[in-house]
Amino acid sequence: MVRGLLTCILPCNFLFAQVQADSAIIQPLVFSARTHYGFILPHSEEIRSISFSRPRGIEAEISRQLLKRQYWQYCSCYPRIGISAGYFSFDNPAILGSAWSVTAFVEPFMSAPSRLNLSYRMGAGVSYLTRVYHPIENPLNLFYSTPISFNLLMNVSINYRLTPQITLRLHGNFNHISNGGLKEPNKGINFPTAGIALDYLMQPMVFPTFEQSDWRKECTKRWNYRAAVFSTAKTAERNDSQRYWIVGATTGGTRRVGRISALSLAAEVIVDYSLRERLWRYEPERSHLFTRAAILVGHEILLGRFGFAQQLGIYFYAPVKALHPVYQRYELTYKTPNGIFFGMSLKAHTRTADFMDLRVGYIF
Repeated sequence: MVRGLLTCILPCNFLFAQVQADSAIIQPLVFSARTHYGFILPHSEEIRSISFSRPRGIEAEISRQLLKRQYWQYCSCYPRIGISAGYFSFDNPAILGSAWSVTAFVEPFMSAPSRLNLSYRMGAGVSYLTRVYHPIENPLNLFYSTPISFNLLMNVSINYRLTPQITLRLHGNFNHISNGGLKEPNKGINFPTAGIALDYLMQPMVFPTFEQSDWRKECTKRWNYRAAVFSTAKTAERNDSQRYWIVGATTGGTRRVGRISALSLAAEVIVDYSLRERLWRYEPERSHLFTRAAILVGHEILLGRFGFAQQLGIYFYAPVKALHPVYQRYELTYKTPNGIFFGMSLKAHTRTADFMDLRVGYIF
C-alpha cells in the first residue's frame, strides 16, 4: 500500500529504469521520540505581553526511509516521509493553554550514508488548542481563536548514527499555528524550538548507489500554464460569529529551472465579502469597493505530483487599501494525471494571516 501511494505521486513524465536489485532494497520503518524547548516570537505589539514564556513539547512519530532508485533519482537524496503526534505546553496555562498536534512531513537526508549527516524537514497538519480567545473569559489570547487550527513546520537536524539501528539527533525547528484567518483574532503563534531526538530503525539501512540522470532530457515541458478558482469564508471582525464568503480566480505560468524547482508568474482577483461587511458598517458609501487584484511572482518546489509554492503578491488594484501593499502566498497542490489540480493556499500580510482557501484548477 505504501509503495503504491508513493509511486502515484511521481510525475508521469519521469520514468526511471529499475534495476533488478532495486526490488530487493529494504526501506525500513523508523520509530522516533523527540523533545522540544523554545520561545515565542512577539511579532506584534498586541501579543508582546503574553509572549514571555517557554514552550516545551514531546513528539512520537513513525516514518519510512525511502531508499529505492525512483526516490533518490528525483531529489538526489534519500528522503523520509512520516507522521508525528505531539503535545506542546506554552508555559502559560491560564491564557495560552497547550496544543495537541498531528503533522505529516517529508524529510530529505543529505549525505545519508555517512555516520554524521544533515536533514531538513517540511510538514503541515492540524492542532487542537485547549485555551483560545474569548472576549470575556480569555481576552488576552490574540494568537488563536478556534480550537482546531493548522500547523506548519520547518526543521533542520544534525544526525549521528550510534549503531546501525539507533540514531541520535539534534534539531532546530520553526513552528507556526493559526486558523488561516477563518476567525478573528488570528495573530498566529510562532515558536522556534530546539531539542534532541532518538530514532530506532526496524532494520539496519543499506544505502544503494545510483547514477543521476539528466532531468532536462526527461522533462517534456519546461513551461506550464494554469488557471484556478478558490474560495473560503471568514469573519468580518474579532467578535463576530457569522462568516462571509471570499472567492477568487488566478491564472499564470511556471518555468522549470531544475529537477525540483520552478519559477512562477501569476495574476489573481479576490472578491472579499468580509471586507464588504466591514465597509458597510463603517463606510457604507464605499461598500461596493471590495474587489482587489494583484500580480504574483515566486518559486515552486516540485515533489512528484505535489507542489509547494511561495509567492509575493503586489496589488495593482485595491480601491480600499489592504493592510500592506505586498503580501505572501504559500500554496500546496496535488496534480492529477489529467491536468486537474487541487490545493490549499495561505495568504498573509507580513506576519499576519489574512485567510486560507481551497482551490481547484487545470494545467494546460
